[in-house]
Amino acid sequence: MCEGSGVRSNRWMKIITDLSKISKGLYPDLVIGLGNFDGLHLAHQTILALIRERAKRLGGVSAVFTFREHPQRVLHTRENRPILTSVVHKLYLLKQSGIDLCFLAEFTVPFSRKSPEDFIVDVFVRQLGAKEICLGFNSRFGHERRGDSALMRRLAEKHHFTFVEGPPVRVGDRVVSSSKIRSCVKAGKLDEASKLLGRSYSFLGTVVPGSGRGERLGFPTANLDPASEVLPPQGVYAAWIRIWDCRLVESESGISSLEGSVTGKFLKAIMNYGRRPTFGKDSKAIPEVYILDYHEDLSQRTVEVIVGKRLREERTFRDERALKEQIKTDIESGQKWLAQQS
Repeated sequence: MCEGSGVRSNRWMKIITDLSKISKGLYPDLVIGLGNFDGLHLAHQTILALIRERAKRLGGVSAVFTFREHPQRVLHTRENRPILTSVVHKLYLLKQSGIDLCFLAEFTVPFSRKSPEDFIVDVFVRQLGAKEICLGFNSRFGHERRGDSALMRRLAEKHHFTFVEGPPVRVGDRVVSSSKIRSCVKAGKLDEASKLLGRSYSFLGTVVPGSGRGERLGFPTANLDPASEVLPPQGVYAAWIRIWDCRLVESESGISSLEGSVTGKFLKAIMNYGRRPTFGKDSKAIPEVYILDYHEDLSQRTVEVIVGKRLREERTFRDERALKEQIKTDIESGQKWLAQQS
C-alpha cells in the first residue's frame, strides 16, 4: 500500500503572499531557505530539517522563500515545462514538513532581472532581516542564475548573516534533484522516482467534464486536469486516489493560509492516460481514472493520483465491445496487483 507524506503536520504554517506587507524585524531570528522546492524531494527534506533544527536552536522562526510559478515556466513560456508539484501540492507538503512560515512570491520577468546581490540584500537582508539563509549545494539565484554558494558566502560576511549550505543527498550513486526525478517519471521509472522523492510519486488533478464515453461503456471515469504536473508515459495503470479539499485562501493582510483537508483514505483505481485512439484520438493526452467501488460525484474536486504499476500501453480497438472486454481485463489485473500491495 502507498504511504502518506511520512512527516509531521504543522497545521498553522503561515503563507506570506504579499511581501510589501512585511517589514524587517517582524520575524526575529528568521532562518530561511531559498529555492523552488519542486517535488519536496529527499534533498529538500534534508534542507527543511536543517532549517527547523537551526531555528529551534535560536528560538526563532523556520521559513522558506519560494515562488508561485517555477521561474523556468515564466522565462520559457513556449516550452510549457512540466513540474513535479503545483503550488497547492507544494504548499501542502511544506505544511506537512513542520515549517513555520512560507514566503510565496510572484516570479515575473522584471523580477528575474534583479542581480543576485540585489535580490539577497533587498529582500533577505533589508526587508526580511534574515538571521540565517539556507541554500542547496548546487542552487542558483538571481539574474541569469549567476548567484551561487560562493557568492552567498561573500554576501553573508559583508551583511552579517549566517549562510548554511545544504549537503548533496544521494540514493545509490545518484544525487537527488528535481530534474532527475522528472526524467525518471517521463521514462516510466516510477519506483526510482519514488525513492528520490522519499514518498510515492503522485500528481494532482481537478476533475473536469468529459465526453461521457466511459459511462456509456459501463465504466464511468473522472477526467483530470493535471495542473501541468509531470506525468508518466501514456498507458493504463493501477493507481490509488486520494480526495483533496485543500485550497490557498488569500487575505488582504498578505498573510494567507492553506485551508481544508486531505482525506486519509486511499481508493483503488485504474488510470488511463492517453489520447483514446479507439474514438479517433483526442488532440491532447488526458488522464482519466475509474475508481473501484466508489460512486460519489467528484466534479470540480481535486484528487491526488498515486500511480502504481503500468498494466499495458494504450492501443486502438476495433470497436467499443472489444474495448469494454479489455477494460474488464485491466480492472482484474489492476485489482490483483493492488491487493498484493496492501
